[in-house]
Amino acid sequence: MLTTNALHDFAHSTPWEYCLQKIAEKIGPHSFETWFRTSDLLIQNETAQVQVPNQFFADFIEEHFSDLVKETLHDIGIEFSRLLFVPTQKDWKIIEPITEEITEARTRIIPVAVEKRGQFHPNYTYNSFIVGDGNRMAHAASLAVAEAPGKTSFNPLVIYGGTGLGKTHLLQAIGHFAQTEGTADHVLYMTSEEFTNQYIDYVVHKKDSTSFYKKFKSVDLLLIDDIQFFSGKVGTQKEFYRIFNRLLMENKQIVLSSDRPPEKIPDMMDHIINRFLGGLTTDIQPPNLETRMAILRKKAEIDGLLLPEEVVQFIAGHITSNVRELEGALIKLIASSSFTGRDITLDVAQELCGDFLSRRAERISVKLILEKTAEIFDISPNQLSAHTRKRDVTLPRSVAMYLCKKWTKQSLRSIGLEFGGRDYSTVLHAHKKIETEIETNEDLHSKVQMLDEMIAALQ
Repeated sequence: MLTTNALHDFAHSTPWEYCLQKIAEKIGPHSFETWFRTSDLLIQNETAQVQVPNQFFADFIEEHFSDLVKETLHDIGIEFSRLLFVPTQKDWKIIEPITEEITEARTRIIPVAVEKRGQFHPNYTYNSFIVGDGNRMAHAASLAVAEAPGKTSFNPLVIYGGTGLGKTHLLQAIGHFAQTEGTADHVLYMTSEEFTNQYIDYVVHKKDSTSFYKKFKSVDLLLIDDIQFFSGKVGTQKEFYRIFNRLLMENKQIVLSSDRPPEKIPDMMDHIINRFLGGLTTDIQPPNLETRMAILRKKAEIDGLLLPEEVVQFIAGHITSNVRELEGALIKLIASSSFTGRDITLDVAQELCGDFLSRRAERISVKLILEKTAEIFDISPNQLSAHTRKRDVTLPRSVAMYLCKKWTKQSLRSIGLEFGGRDYSTVLHAHKKIETEIETNEDLHSKVQMLDEMIAALQ
């Protein structure tokens, strides 16, 4: 129930929006964007329900911000006897900051412990990372460990996903945050190749593996990128496990990235995999349209460029696989604008990116997707077009239709014709079916993800 005195304050916003303004001022933009951007409030039977995307969010907010929410609700005049944090199925969309005050708060962050910034790219920060449905969990978990390295249950934190989706950006953002905010004294970021090469240098050339081990003695936060490259390197794995074990025992934070789930990395020692699975493993999915558009706007803003909305929609609508491709298209537009002096219009974007998009469409065809899907499900491509209702064929066929709709620009009718003359409604049904099943069927999710990665690699 809302008190009469508070009604005037909400003339131009809902009670929850007003409450969020107050929360943002107290916790800062990083935590606000992660934990409260996708939230809502429902008051029912003297119970205040804060609605969030999933149970992970509900548990975390209740543990860390429950008192703050309760206090803020009371301060603005909302009366209730019970406060709950409830996961709710909603269409949580990317939205702009609610007020100018939140945007302005970004400029009030004061670095307190800046040191050794050279190992981090200046653009790979939380401020430049766009949060969407496909990376929300990874972003939230990464920020949690950045704010309190070694003090959460997310240790180790493993972030996995396909090429160009933002894994390195998040690892670098963790390092940036930990150093500038002073949450860790000694932060070390390495790629797996750097780790391996340095280990070999110490062992082979310097004959001194002990010094390599001691190199990590004072590390409070260790960030290692692309751990899949440890695959098959027994000596490197043993040394990594020794370092990994000691840091965990001393409650030091470890964050790792991989292009696949840890248990799917071939030729990796079982006890290392078991250690990985003892923390939190979270994935990053390809960005949806709204996220891709937000990424383009942010990248353009960083480069001091205002992109027309129709250009943003054109690029985001045609480049769907990863962030790196979006950046490539944007760089091409910026370079052309700089050299020619032309404004970036839709016509210019179509002219500059048209050849690239045409070549991409040629490489990814319905035929190619049929072949790759048949290969993964161990059947022949011809079976996918055959008129049979056997489960071992209908499921792969539905997967292939799902991928054709996702990766090609063919109409539903055209796709259906490639599958033995089926109509567009069959393709649409198959797409919806697979979209639903991959949420609960782990084996199917793994196969579809593998196919996505194979197709993305051919672009």
